[in-house]
Amino acid sequence: MGKFDEIFDDVVVNAKAAASAVSKKASSVYDTSKHKITAAELRGEINKKLKDLGALTYKAQVHNVDLCEDIATLVSEITDLKDSLAVINEHIANSKNQRKCPNCDAVVPKNSLYCNICGAKIEDDETVKAETESENDAEQTAEVQSETTDEVAE
Repeated sequence: MGKFDEIFDDVVVNAKAAASAVSKKASSVYDTSKHKITAAELRGEINKKLKDLGALTYKAQVHNVDLCEDIATLVSEITDLKDSLAVINEHIANSKNQRKCPNCDAVVPKNSLYCNICGAKIEDDETVKAETESENDAEQTAEVQSETTDEVAE
């Protein structure tokens, strides 16, 4: 019975690990689906407000009525909705291990060095941080060398 117990224990441990992995993946899929639904709702609301904006603009032009305040309110609402949509799309991209190209806003794999659409170089946040630090170090070194040169000249 000892061998059977060991095998059974291994099966139970592996089953628990598999169930845990499936649970995590299901949770991730659920969150992504929820974000996609929210994004679709936001796009629908944006389209509705854009339609309203077009109707207001048309009315203002045809009837020579000043609707600038109403138009500004709609533009502000559309901008807020687009900002919310950008945040949701960023969450979706992160869950899919993707990011946006800084040049053309295309969605590309997170490990891409260049954009698949426009060809722009895509730098990691870590690369940008390292370059900034090396530039700061170079500036500090130049300042120290300048001070040393000034002291020697005196």
